[in-house]
Amino acid sequence: MRVRYAKPIMFAPKRRIANPVSLRRMTKHKADATHPQRRPRNEIDRNYFFGDVLIKTGAAVGVALGLIALYTPFTLMDAINDGMTDYLAVMGTFGGIGIASFFVGRHLRHEATHWDFD
Repeated sequence: MRVRYAKPIMFAPKRRIANPVSLRRMTKHKADATHPQRRPRNEIDRNYFFGDVLIKTGAAVGVALGLIALYTPFTLMDAINDGMTDYLAVMGTFGGIGIASFFVGRHLRHEATHWDFD
């Protein structure tokens, strides 16, 4: 059995620019909504668990900050007028952590589906 190969091209033209038709095929992108990809079960469980934990953590931080704000004998404007920047920095930092964990948890819970349509 004889294998035939194509003749080698001695003087192949050098392309200086990319072909737009083949460039579109070669780009890295997520799956389209027309071709959804099924996620593995362990990824679904992990996203659901950590999403749930982060949502509850964000809600708990919000409740804790609310209780601390109710317990303190001054209002937010009193703290600003008195120059209590350390109190405001701590409350703002924990408020940011709570909001960020809540929204990251919501994103993970949204990702905890069987199909990747996004």
